[in-house]
Amino acid sequence: MAFPEGLSSLQKKFSVVNKWKICKVYDNHATDFDEIVGTFTGKGQNMTINALNELVPIKSSRILDFAACTGLLGVKMHRSGYTNIDAFDGSQNCIEECKRRDIYTNFIVEFVTDAPLSIVSDTYDGIICSGGFALNHLPISVLSEWTRIVKPGGYVINTFPKKWKDVEPMYNEGKFDNELQRLEKEGKWTFVRKELSDPENYEKCYIIYIHQIL
Repeated sequence: MAFPEGLSSLQKKFSVVNKWKICKVYDNHATDFDEIVGTFTGKGQNMTINALNELVPIKSSRILDFAACTGLLGVKMHRSGYTNIDAFDGSQNCIEECKRRDIYTNFIVEFVTDAPLSIVSDTYDGIICSGGFALNHLPISVLSEWTRIVKPGGYVINTFPKKWKDVEPMYNEGKFDNELQRLEKEGKWTFVRKELSDPENYEKCYIIYIHQIL
């Protein structure tokens, strides 16, 4: 399966701008983002939804769709019966697209830095994030914030193309995995599992990490 032409073009834009301008790229493509990605992101999203259904079966649980973009993952959550979903994204225009879907409860527009998020501690029963870790995207410091804003016993389900762990300087050379392990050693969360979608296909392989908050 080849990259959709529009998606390849979008990824090139991600590679040549700094992280402060990423939201502007998304603002410019909010109205055509769904068409650009087509069904390409479906594999990672399906892995995320399947894990959510398994681990957080109560459909009224409060879930944060982190890096929600235009709400494609939220649509799948809604179809699975989840009724209390908040959308978080750094792009105002993407959040406007989320609002049009009429499936979210609250909307948070916030650019993620190494500073604490504006969200109150122990707010959510779970966080899902699909595709938030990519070129010039989320810093690994956000992982610590996730352990703060999810209630004890809740889950963090994080899915993204595996290659970004090797390509993105914020994550490569073990930085990403080291942060996961640091948080576990500090008693913030416990590792549940990780899975690969296509171990033999580096370019198309998604990885999912699942942790439970302590």
